[in-house]
Amino acid sequence: MATEIHSRDDADARPPRFEDLWSECAPAVAAWLELHVRDSLRPHLDPEDALQEVAFRAFDGFARFDPAAGPFRAWLFGIARHVLYQALQRVGRQLTHVGAASDRSFDTQAWSRLPDTTTSITRRVARDESLRRFVAEVRALDDDDRRLLLRRGLEGLAHEDIAREFGITTDAAIKRWTRLRERLSTAPRFVQLAS
Repeated sequence: MATEIHSRDDADARPPRFEDLWSECAPAVAAWLELHVRDSLRPHLDPEDALQEVAFRAFDGFARFDPAAGPFRAWLFGIARHVLYQALQRVGRQLTHVGAASDRSFDTQAWSRLPDTTTSITRRVARDESLRRFVAEVRALDDDDRRLLLRRGLEGLAHEDIAREFGITTDAAIKRWTRLRERLSTAPRFVQLAS
């Protein structure tokens, strides 16, 4: 009996594996990237490539992830924001310097260091049809609801932070989120994606 308890404690104490955490959060990051990369930018920035870059940087820096500092999802979205910001800067430079040589958005050779399981998860998520339908439904929302879904639903921002960002009370932020969740509860993938 003591051995059984000891084994269970060891299992609980075991650090989470990157692939497990990535598998859980990758759909939300994929939807977030799809919603941030406008159609006019897609010839220059592929959301699937951006997702692969997020996977690579998160995997590469996973040893520095500290669960005591906050959840994996928040840490991962910090990386996603940085990846998107850098990619948009590169695209902006390309578009403003007519005739400039095309700058590759990401160092795709570095991706070869990713485990096959991570790459498979990323590809599967990026090509998921229910995710595409979810993104289409979110695009149809008004600007405030779309922003609320991005910040609270996908990024997992706390209600207090949403309230400050929107200039409303925390109670109002909770009510807005509850109403939006109810409206989208039948949308494909919503329940799995939104926090």
